[in-house]
Amino acid sequence: MSQDDPIGRSDGDGGENYHAHETHHPPASDTSPVVSVTTAIAAARDEAPMDLVPPLESVADTDSIRSHVGDAADDDSLSFRYKDCAVEVYGSGRIVVETDRPRRPKRDVPDRIRRLVEDRYIPGTGTEQAERRRAILASYSYLKSQGSARRSDFIREVYPCYPGEYAIPDGGWWETIVKPGLGACPDVAKGNAMWYYVGD
Repeated sequence: MSQDDPIGRSDGDGGENYHAHETHHPPASDTSPVVSVTTAIAAARDEAPMDLVPPLESVADTDSIRSHVGDAADDDSLSFRYKDCAVEVYGSGRIVVETDRPRRPKRDVPDRIRRLVEDRYIPGTGTEQAERRRAILASYSYLKSQGSARRSDFIREVYPCYPGEYAIPDGGWWETIVKPGLGACPDVAKGNAMWYYVGD
């Protein structure tokens, strides 16, 4: 499969930015088109393919994807949505994934913090738990990069990219997930209205 080609564009009214990732699955490739589609979606979402939750097969008809690539006319597309991504798979093997998802900041989290978060009880289903652990890790990484932050900073900078399956940041996202998650980290300190990174 060719390397992802990110294309940034804005709509005609100068509104939201959309990110399109285009790849091509070669017809003679030994790799399944499903793997190529999964990789393209992960690239659009700034995630590793193994981190996609839920897995592609629970959202799309993967048998149709396999049969469509190489069998359909080159310009015929199979379309579906994966969360915030609009996906088009063409008979030629061309794969286009478009999303208005904000670009996720890179996470810099030590293994000991990852293990701590993985061992925490997180309410919700398997998918919700995975997304909520990512919200804690992203909040930790944000605080580490900034040195200090207020609750409003986490909501503004972290929540849009890591909502943890919460529709709004107040309540569950902050009070149930992020606030106690940060409080459990040994190199994080809480002041009156500020959070501080106190690690090395």
